[in-house]
Amino acid sequence: MKKDDLKRFTNKEVAHILRSIAAVYLLKRVNRFRIIAYEKAADSVEHLTRELKDLWQDGKLFDIPGIGSSIGSHLDEYFKTGKSIHFDSILKKVPSTLFVLMKIPTIGPKKAYKLVKELKLSDPATVVGDLKKACLEGRIAKLETFGERSQKDILEAIDLYEKKSSKTERMPLPYAFEIAKDIMDYLKKNPGIKNVDALGSLRRMVATIGDVDLAVQVKNEKLKIKSYKEIINYFIKCPKTLRVDNAGEKKASIIVNPNIRIDLRIQEDKSYGSMLQYFTGSKAHNINLREFALKKGYSLNEYGIKPIKPISNKVPNPKFKLLEFEKEEKLYNFLGLQYIPPEIREGTDEIEMAKARKIPKLVETNEIKGDLHIHSSYDLKPSHDLGKNTYKEILEKAERLDYQYVGFADHNPKIADLSKNEVMEIMRLRSDEINKVAAKSRKVKCFIGLEVDILPDGKIALPEEAINYVDYLIVSVHSVFNQDAKSMTSRVLKALSYPKVKILGHPTGRLLGKREGYELEWPKIFDYCKKKNIVLEINSWPQRLDLPDLLVREGLNYRVKFVVDTDAHANDQMDGIFYGISVARRGWCEKNDIMNTLPYIEIRKWLIE
Repeated sequence: MKKDDLKRFTNKEVAHILRSIAAVYLLKRVNRFRIIAYEKAADSVEHLTRELKDLWQDGKLFDIPGIGSSIGSHLDEYFKTGKSIHFDSILKKVPSTLFVLMKIPTIGPKKAYKLVKELKLSDPATVVGDLKKACLEGRIAKLETFGERSQKDILEAIDLYEKKSSKTERMPLPYAFEIAKDIMDYLKKNPGIKNVDALGSLRRMVATIGDVDLAVQVKNEKLKIKSYKEIINYFIKCPKTLRVDNAGEKKASIIVNPNIRIDLRIQEDKSYGSMLQYFTGSKAHNINLREFALKKGYSLNEYGIKPIKPISNKVPNPKFKLLEFEKEEKLYNFLGLQYIPPEIREGTDEIEMAKARKIPKLVETNEIKGDLHIHSSYDLKPSHDLGKNTYKEILEKAERLDYQYVGFADHNPKIADLSKNEVMEIMRLRSDEINKVAAKSRKVKCFIGLEVDILPDGKIALPEEAINYVDYLIVSVHSVFNQDAKSMTSRVLKALSYPKVKILGHPTGRLLGKREGYELEWPKIFDYCKKKNIVLEINSWPQRLDLPDLLVREGLNYRVKFVVDTDAHANDQMDGIFYGISVARRGWCEKNDIMNTLPYIEIRKWLIE
């Protein structure tokens, strides 16, 4: 197999294949457990922060939740040969155009199958355009069970799909971070390298990332040219390299799976801080800083600060010598500014705040005392997916993280399939089970939480009597995302009014690269949460990072509080709280703005007492 063929094995492509097989099983009415198995596997692959193919090469394929012996063996064949006999045999049972239509938002397997069949859509290359044409000609409205409204919705979904397809695809932050970390760990093994840092949007921890930019500080200053050449050669020979895009004296670019560009810059000690500053800030931040410097008589470049007039009237400096900085802090301080952390270099008011010495001390990951949104493997017949680990295993992981407490927040029982009495009994038994496990935990305390669906009318998917079996509720929207802002706001506010609701989970419902967040009338939400002592979640899940940083900062203006959670469905995902903290930092949060920086006694008072 050629190296270029490896780009087919992206997580997005594998997840689409698995979801397509689940769709065929659904249409052919195969055993529902097979459908669920493939859907779970697709979800797991989609949410990975590393390439599935890399994990397969490391022998960790079967460590991934949802990938058992059967699906794993087919994926093993797929990675080894470029195809799977089993996958191909299933997929050929329905027209291939169906799988293309499934990529369009709101078009599921059954709807796609009916459209393909009724409209005779047979060409995968033109099927989206053919469907759009059918909408514009009014042919879909005439189909049974569709109508004018459905036709309008499909046309809007196609427009959204086309806009998304025309954009350069960006990676969710955690995914890009893991790729960069692998390359950086490799570079740090080189004896000639002193430091390695990310640059650009990755260093600012922006929610989505394009290319990955890295900076290297060299150790050997006396043998620069030779040292640089050795580092460049070492970089382009990285095991993850698919191909070398370019390799110069101090710069190089490689392409890694899945077709991601990694750019490297080398800088010497004395001006390393200058380069970090120059290539970290957003365009707006850099323009504002450049204008600020010009007013002081200086120009900026990647090597340092250059006076545009003599430094001293007493000592003329006709050459206007370049001032170099090994550390970024010294560069900002030289300009009369407080150091500005990378996450907030976005061109808002950070320079004015730095001039006034009002940059806050941003929250740190090590200040987190617990995680209140964790899903376990306890089967309470949930509305959504189960976690992988038991309550006991979660507590053990929390102890390794040096947490004081955790909150078990499994999804609510699926009320559509259960009677009220059955739900009550499930909740009672779960409460008993958690209390038994909690009694044996030596160091980590636990709270009994529940993540409950907010239904379209604002009610919650749980009998009110069942609330007696929990300490607190997280309420979240998991369906019907297309309501207008006014309706969605009323819906959310009604859900927040229920007893023991303490957290609004992933408040915009966005999925990075997949689904835009719904609109809310945020001043009303902020006001209500402040009044009722309800907090907004900053969800660390790789494709969520929700609440977005701009809304976090807006919320701070209303003096609301936040909680940073992982929404973990497996113990290793609990380590990802770092990503939620990056969102909090980008939103200018300090320690006191984040509820789960509180110790156990204080968080208990808020949750229970």
